[in-house]
Amino acid sequence: MILQGGEPVREAVLHCAAIRTGQFDGMTPFQVFLTINRWHHERGFKNGFGYHGIFMPDGTFYGGRPLTMQGAHVIGHNKATWGLLMIESRTIKELGEAEDYYTPHQIRAVKAWIRAWPQLEKVSGHNDYANKLCPGFKVQSEDWL
Repeated sequence: MILQGGEPVREAVLHCAAIRTGQFDGMTPFQVFLTINRWHHERGFKNGFGYHGIFMPDGTFYGGRPLTMQGAHVIGHNKATWGLLMIESRTIKELGEAEDYYTPHQIRAVKAWIRAWPQLEKVSGHNDYANKLCPGFKVQSEDWL
């Protein structure tokens, strides 16, 4: 059981990047991480990159904050949650290979990652806690657990 501040993590929150769709096309996961980390430092995030991981369009996962560290991804809902950032791809959308700018490889990878953690009881979207479109669709826990 992974804990944050003594509390078990029971929820994963899905996010999309607040970027022009396709802005990260052609970048490696590390380049995406470095870019977002810089943005988060510029916004005053004490520990930089606020998510616990990135899922690239090809399904590659790149770790962010340690799972035991509180994230900075949803105001008021960072404690005992993991923030997972899904990177959109305009190229994939234009080719008609995905819905909502996410690829089947990416969706499978996110689901597999979440299902590897039986302590997770809920999966939500950033839009469940804030007046935002992020992640661009309505998240239903049962679709991810």
